[in-house]
Amino acid sequence: MVQRPRAALSAQPLGRAPAASLLLASRLRRLGPAFASLGALCLLLAALVLWGWPLGGFLLQAVLPGLLHGDLHPQLHAFAQAWSGGGAQSLGNTLLAAGLAALLALPAGAWLAWLRERTLLRWRGWIEAGVWLLLVMPGYFVASGWMLLAAPIGPLAHWPAGLRLAQSLLAMPGIVLSLAFKALPYTFLAVQMSLRGVSAAPQEAARVLGLGRRRRLLLAVAALLPALAAGFAAAFAESASDFAIAATLGAGSGTIMATYAIEQAVSALPVNFPAAAAASWMLLGLLLPALLLQSYAHRGGSGARSLGPRHRPPAPLRLGGSQALAHGLGAGIVALLGLGVPLLTAATMATSGGGHGGHFWSAAAQVLPAFGYSLRMAVLAACATTVLAWPAARAVNTPGMLGRGVDFALTTAMALPGIVLAAAYVRMYNLSITPWYGGSFLLALAYVALALPASVRLLQGPVAQLHGSLGEAAQVHGLSRLQALRRIEWPLLAPALGAAWLMAALHVAFELPASQLLYPAGHTPLAVALLDAAAGFQLRLQAQLQLLGIALLLGFALLARWAFARARAAADTRPDPN
Repeated sequence: MVQRPRAALSAQPLGRAPAASLLLASRLRRLGPAFASLGALCLLLAALVLWGWPLGGFLLQAVLPGLLHGDLHPQLHAFAQAWSGGGAQSLGNTLLAAGLAALLALPAGAWLAWLRERTLLRWRGWIEAGVWLLLVMPGYFVASGWMLLAAPIGPLAHWPAGLRLAQSLLAMPGIVLSLAFKALPYTFLAVQMSLRGVSAAPQEAARVLGLGRRRRLLLAVAALLPALAAGFAAAFAESASDFAIAATLGAGSGTIMATYAIEQAVSALPVNFPAAAAASWMLLGLLLPALLLQSYAHRGGSGARSLGPRHRPPAPLRLGGSQALAHGLGAGIVALLGLGVPLLTAATMATSGGGHGGHFWSAAAQVLPAFGYSLRMAVLAACATTVLAWPAARAVNTPGMLGRGVDFALTTAMALPGIVLAAAYVRMYNLSITPWYGGSFLLALAYVALALPASVRLLQGPVAQLHGSLGEAAQVHGLSRLQALRRIEWPLLAPALGAAWLMAALHVAFELPASQLLYPAGHTPLAVALLDAAAGFQLRLQAQLQLLGIALLLGFALLARWAFARARAAADTRPDPN
């Protein structure tokens, strides 16, 4: 039991008011377990609404087609129908593209992470900035860059050889390259975190024992194997579940991917939900090996832990002039292909064409309504996501069954393709008991379901870093649970909460699968407006919408960060009323 310090006791003025406040705080502390149970119940209900009800009812229809009509006779006809109706080809395309993209992204991400963490290159800080920009940039921005580059009226219109080369990249090669660039941040971050924890001791011991350079390199790679496996698994899962590139480059070139096939099955008339559910099961089965590999990598990494009181990171390398130049050229090529092609091609297309291509005001008039609707939905969904992410992060850090259950649910939700969740919402929230389809509320629910897992992961570390003595100190000074949250925990978590809110808002504003299937009539989101322009071959309008959308959302992000900084500064300088 924590004893209250004598100085704290003497500092309290005598009287009935402090005694009453202490009595109230004592009663509120007794209600702590009840509030904790209520919070767990609220999290369970939120998980049921966001994932349990729609996914359970939708996926079960693959084996129980008459489930919603009371017919519980299992059948496998939906799987045969989905397989013969193009499912085999779409799964093969997805497996090939995701595997090749992961194999390309893994060495590129590991190389960039090594440059960032193990060298003294002056420009190495720009590597991380470029990786985060690539992570934030939507997949259809990357894919549309290749589409605009290969357009007959694009930047290569006067260079026939270059135009033919760009057009040859519109099918599977372009899909693989686009997926590889979108997956590169995941491999980079996985290897970067592992490089920061590698100790210099094994390499020093290898030199003492006289091992050659090749053996030392193999030893270093062996220490990074868990991170490499996790990076490959994340890159494969992200590429296989991607919908944006499948709906742009894939659909435009006739290379049908599994995610696009599911969207077409749900959008077609008449809708065959059992076949769509069966196709979703096939896609989830394709992702299962990657998830198992990632789980095995995390378990296998326990034997390579080197962080501790005697941890010494390896000394960074100072590369020679020719080596630095070669690495700089390689990083420049990656930046040009991953970031330069989408942005420079869009800028060239948007400003070309004389009187027909320079109507930015006309493009702004078309994008502003879509941007305004997406921004309103992003703010609403980000607020709801942050409100749910904080107690979920606390639950993950709680030892016991609750923490393990929430952690497993988050891992499963992060691996779930957005198109599968959107298809489940279309089916299960169009019933008489949940008639929410066709409104903005259902779209907001889908946004929260897609943004919540990443937000919880972002808050998990800061919440775990809160020391237990903070709660004990609050009890010593007679603070109730709500007062402790308002005056201690929430101010300490303010930067992380602001980052989670901004990340959720940006993710929602650029979200495509749920927006494509769930947006209400008359309210076109920003991502759907861009996709419609690409589908209608309005190339200059597409480029202008792309640039304006990026500019507007970057402006929103900067404004939000400025507002968070001002609010935090005002809170730090505000005098304590007590």
